[in-house]
Amino acid sequence: IRFLLAMLFMIPQTYAGEIELYAAGSLREAMADISAAFNKQGGGSVKITFGPSGNLRKEIENGAKADVFASAAIEHTDALQQAGKLKSSAEFAHNALCLIARPDIKLEGDKLVDLMLDSHYRLGTSTPKSDPMGDYTWKLFDKSDSLRKGAAEKLKAKALQLTGQGGTPAPRRPAYVALFEEDKVDLFVAYCTTAVSTVKSLPKLSWVRFPDTINNRGTYGIGATKSAGKEADDFVNFVLGKTGQGILKQYGFN
Repeated sequence: IRFLLAMLFMIPQTYAGEIELYAAGSLREAMADISAAFNKQGGGSVKITFGPSGNLRKEIENGAKADVFASAAIEHTDALQQAGKLKSSAEFAHNALCLIARPDIKLEGDKLVDLMLDSHYRLGTSTPKSDPMGDYTWKLFDKSDSLRKGAAEKLKAKALQLTGQGGTPAPRRPAYVALFEEDKVDLFVAYCTTAVSTVKSLPKLSWVRFPDTINNRGTYGIGATKSAGKEADDFVNFVLGKTGQGILKQYGFN
């Protein structure tokens, strides 16, 4: 018996279960690749639930089973760490805002605020409070007042909040692609990573980065939950490491 026990301890330990990852929707493609690379290099398999970071945070606060949380706003992981839900909150990526436009609209960096204010164009955004991209967009609108007095109030009133309202299942096609294909918007304020992937699907669209004077550089946060095991910690370290960071850069994060 002692011999058998000794042999068991000599067998390399493997991870039998899945890592439950809650991640911001803007990380969909990047996190899928990171998870595959983690598994290929000997880590456990990763089951990902995507959604607006604010909603995912609430689910974790209410007891949802998650091992790792990757948020588009580090404020959410900071808050969960302070509440004793996460072991840590680490900065792991950044994302700026860009404007996507239908083919016939000319985008010029110094005229973007006027373009968004133009009553001829439908302006789409994500939803503030439930989705950090919406929060960053609202901050961009606030900064727009420095270029056009009263712009912030007008833009917030005009904006069509079309994404980031909840729901985690993978869509049949990217929401931003569908909005333009179905002619529901003329312009959309999105992360630059989202702009890149959307225009990749619909090459006739165009996009441009907002000027630094009004742009917001979102800071993403990640952390393992207090109840998670070592494998979750390993995954967080993998995201923060060379391979994970390399994959994030491939998708336009910085």
